[in-house]
Amino acid sequence: MQSITKAFLGICSGLLLLSGCADDPVTPLASPAGANSSGPNASVTTSGLPVLSWQRKQQDTTILEYSVLTEEGWSKPVEVARGTDWFVNWADIPAVQQVTDAFWAAHYLQRTPGGKYAYDVRLRISNDGGKNWRDAGSPHQDGTFTEHGFVSLYNQDERLGIIWLDGRETSLPDSSEGRHGGHGSHGGMTLRAAVMDAQGQFTERQQVDALVCDCCQTAAVTTLDGPLVIYRDRTETERRDIASSRRLQGNWTVSQPVGVDGWQINGCPVNGPALVARENDVAALWFSGANGQSQIFLSRSTNGGETFDSKLKVNDARALGRVTALMYPDRSLLLAWMRENSDGSAHIVGRFVNPNNDLGPIVELVQVSPKRASGFPKLLLSDVGTVLAWTDQTEDFPRVSTVLVNVSIFR
Repeated sequence: MQSITKAFLGICSGLLLLSGCADDPVTPLASPAGANSSGPNASVTTSGLPVLSWQRKQQDTTILEYSVLTEEGWSKPVEVARGTDWFVNWADIPAVQQVTDAFWAAHYLQRTPGGKYAYDVRLRISNDGGKNWRDAGSPHQDGTFTEHGFVSLYNQDERLGIIWLDGRETSLPDSSEGRHGGHGSHGGMTLRAAVMDAQGQFTERQQVDALVCDCCQTAAVTTLDGPLVIYRDRTETERRDIASSRRLQGNWTVSQPVGVDGWQINGCPVNGPALVARENDVAALWFSGANGQSQIFLSRSTNGGETFDSKLKVNDARALGRVTALMYPDRSLLLAWMRENSDGSAHIVGRFVNPNNDLGPIVELVQVSPKRASGFPKLLLSDVGTVLAWTDQTEDFPRVSTVLVNVSIFR
């Protein structure tokens, strides 16, 4: 830690004469991602180090890469996969996950040959600690020309747990158009799960929920009691609130509401929840547009997601959503989301929440474009501090940027 700490102190020393580093909400941290990168995603190694992944465009090719933040700084980026037939989207992004010391896994999205709007989830695995990668197929085998994505990866007994939105029930008979060929004329989007071992063998394929929001991110963690997933549910009357399901004794439980917002919307808001956990202490963060308002809600659980406390509103000004969260060892939280300003600009803002749910001030972290291309920010916790990653659109090309967050000024 000493070498990277000295580097950060050097940055602060250089900035101190200009603005006072101790008073700044963020400190520059050189990003491992190159030009034309986007879609940051975050995970944690088995030893607790943060993993940052992103997708980078190189002419017609898309490349999935990742880096690990150690005491020496960001590691040299590792290429996981590349292709010219990927489905690249601002909200549905790849991920990289370490499962054991040797077993790493990742996913990306590939356009389905013959399907106009269809794409599939593709898995990659490494058995040498994330250095060399090979194809591991797809967790779904339905063969429909429909959408499959918005994946969450998690660890389950030294195997990889996979959660995804699956459009097989939206497929129209004798049609390659999927639900886009006639929206609402067949079934709805489902939430499904599977488990993959280190050899790439899939088992325990199950349907978690038969009707969910079409394109909101999912979020999954592993608690002491087992896996927990939250997602934006959908009813036949088009109420789209956040729900949860736990995997107990080999089966996923019937969905339960995390918070009842009553958001009636005839379409997907593309604004999924965030979920963090330590042992059985869990915190869920989400955006809601119910009753014409733009709100960010927090709800906690102390029993692994079996029940959630009453929701707590955490924003003040208009929110765009795109939430992310961290839980510290003492169960305090750092929450972040995108806020829309009165002049049409936007900031990623953060708010500290202590273990008793007392709210700190809302602090502006970085200015961003309010457009979709800014994607979804991510928070990562490292030995040297809290890191914020986001897709920066302020240059001539997009780039995944990173900064260190000065959490002390939030308290």
